[in-house]
Amino acid sequence: MEIVPLTSSHGNTLVAPFQKSFSEACPSLIHMPVDVFIEICSHLPHYDLLNLMCVCRRFYYWLNSTTSYTTQDIWRTSRLKFDKYMKLDPPEGMDEISFIRLSMIEKKCQICKSDHDIPKIYWAFRVRLCIKCFKKRVTIAPDKIPEWAKDPIDITLVLPHEYLSISRNVTKCVYWTSELTSTLQECLFIPTEELGDWIFNKQITAKNKIEDATKRIKNDQIRLDWLLKEKKDLLDKTVKTLENIKDIKGKKIYLKNYIISQPTYQKALSTLKTPFMDTDPWPNLYKKLKNDLAIKRHRKLIIRRILQLLTSYRKLSDSKGEIFLNDPVLDCLEWCPTFIKPPEKLKDVDDVVLRIRDEAREYLKKRLHKRRGPFSTIEGCNKLLKTCNKTHVPLFKCKLCWGSGRKSYSYAGVNRHLMCQSAHNLYYSDIDDSMIEIDREKVRKLISTWLNNKVLLKTS
Repeated sequence: MEIVPLTSSHGNTLVAPFQKSFSEACPSLIHMPVDVFIEICSHLPHYDLLNLMCVCRRFYYWLNSTTSYTTQDIWRTSRLKFDKYMKLDPPEGMDEISFIRLSMIEKKCQICKSDHDIPKIYWAFRVRLCIKCFKKRVTIAPDKIPEWAKDPIDITLVLPHEYLSISRNVTKCVYWTSELTSTLQECLFIPTEELGDWIFNKQITAKNKIEDATKRIKNDQIRLDWLLKEKKDLLDKTVKTLENIKDIKGKKIYLKNYIISQPTYQKALSTLKTPFMDTDPWPNLYKKLKNDLAIKRHRKLIIRRILQLLTSYRKLSDSKGEIFLNDPVLDCLEWCPTFIKPPEKLKDVDDVVLRIRDEAREYLKKRLHKRRGPFSTIEGCNKLLKTCNKTHVPLFKCKLCWGSGRKSYSYAGVNRHLMCQSAHNLYYSDIDDSMIEIDREKVRKLISTWLNNKVLLKTS
C-alpha cells in the first residue's frame, strides 16, 4: 500500500488554495516523489517526524494516516532505530503513531500540559497524566464505586484497573470513570442469554491489559532512568567543554567552581530530575554559560583594576587613574549598568572604569540608591563592617596617640582605649569621632574582600 495522498479524504476546495500558495513558495517539496519522502523519513527519529508533521498539510496527512501500512512502517522504523527502550510493539488495538505519542515520558501531561511533575503512563487506561489529573478521572474501589455500577452486575469485575498510592503504605485499586459508565451502558444492551459470554470476554480482555501494563511499566522506568542519565551527561559534557578552553599560554580560562556557580548552570541543574528533553532541554546552554563566565571574568578585571587604583588620599581627583576611599564608585559599583553588563570585548579596562565612575556619580546625584560610604568616614567604615558581617575588625586608630607604634582597634575597642587610665583617661561623654581616625590600609583590604565576595557574588 502507498501513503495516503492529501486528496484522498479531503475535498479539493480545502486543498487547492493551500497547494497554490505552497507550490509558489517551495515547488521542490510539493512535487517530492513518495519514495524520496519515505527515504528521508527513514533517517529521522520519532520526535523529528512529529515536527515534520507540522511543516505543511501534505506532510501531516502523509504521516498521520492510521490506515496506511507504509505510514505505520515509517513510524515503526524510526522507533526501533532511534530509541532502544521503545522496542515493545504497540498494545492491541493501538496504531504506531498513537503508541509513540503516548510512550514519550519526556512529554507533558496530556490534560493540563504541566511540566512540574513527571507524568506517568497508565497502560491499563492508555493515558499519560500527572497525579493530579489522574485522581480527578478515576474511581477508587470500593470507597467511591456508585451503586448503579453494581446493577445488574458488578462492572468492576470486567474492567482493567490501576493502583493509586493513598498514603505511604496504602494503595487502592482504581478504575477509569468514563470507562465505568460506557461499560455499564454496553452491559444494559446485552441480551440475557449472551451476558455470560460477554462477561467472560471482557474479563479476558481486562486480564490481558493488566498483564501487558505490568510489563510496560517496568520498561517505562528503565527508559525514564535512561532519559535522566542522558540529560545529566549532556550537562556534564557542556561543563567539561568549557573547562577545556585555554588561553594562548595554555592555561585554563574557566574553572569548574566558577562554571557551576553561574545562574544558567543552577537553573539547568534545577530541572535535571525532570526528563522533559525533546531535542534540546536547555537551548543554547553552552553559549549562555560562556557568556555568563565572560561577564563574571570582566567584572573581576574591573574590580581588580579599581583596587589597583585605590589610594589613601582624601581629595577626590578628576584624573583618569586614581580612585580614593570616598569615591562613589566603591559603594555604588553594584548598581552601575556597565558593571552589571560589561562590554563583550573588554579591550581597555581603564575606559570602562571611567565610565562606571561617571555612572556612580550620576546615581549619587539622583539619589537612586542610599550610599554605604564614603569609606573615608567612620560611619562608612561601620556600615562596611556590618555589610561584611564583621564587627571586631580593627579599622580605627586613636588620634591622640603618636609614634610608629600606634595600634588599630575596633570601634568599641578604640573607645575603651580613650577611657583607659594608662592611656588618656577620658570620660565617655568627652569622647567623639574627631579623636578617631580610620586605618586606611586595613580599610582597603576589607574593601577588597567586600568587592570580591559580596558585590561580585550579588551581581553574578
